[in-house]
Amino acid sequence: MKFITIKAACRLGGGEDSPIHAATYYRGVKAGLYARPVHVSPNVARVEEGELRQALARRLSQPQAA
Repeated sequence: MKFITIKAACRLGGGEDSPIHAATYYRGVKAGLYARPVHVSPNVARVEEGELRQALARRLSQPQAA
């Protein structure tokens, strides 16, 4: 189990050249699109990388609404 920063999760979600914004990531968490972060201390949040990759794979496998 590997934990990554929110910044790294944003790069994983949007791509290295155009990462999504942290606020967009948290909106996606609220909508159930991305993995929920774990607070490892009061001001430090991390995301489990495997869980995030599974969420992204599920999102990519769903048909796009027109």
